[in-house]
Amino acid sequence: MSTLLQECQQPITAPRPRDRVAAQGATPRASARHQPAASVPHCPVEAPRARWRVILGSIVVTLREWRRRSVARRELAYFDERILRDIGIHRSIVEYEMRQSFWRPLRDWRD
Repeated sequence: MSTLLQECQQPITAPRPRDRVAAQGATPRASARHQPAASVPHCPVEAPRARWRVILGSIVVTLREWRRRSVARRELAYFDERILRDIGIHRSIVEYEMRQSFWRPLRDWRD
């Protein structure tokens, strides 16, 4: 028989006198062991690991985006004049993009 079922079958007992003396200055509150198991509210608790997974997941997404931007700028630098003309981008725009930091998003120069 599980411990929870055993607690349900035991009679509810009043707090001992020394418990009352310790709690005189504080607000009286009942502890879970003095209540039947059915009256204790069931509140699902999010595990701390789940929060860390969300945080680490967002960090990984950010790092991948920065890497993609860095690679895109490097590839843009290797394009020759013919390809840049086909795309519609001037060489000065490529030089400007190469000076930008990896955390800055690429601009859409085709407008």
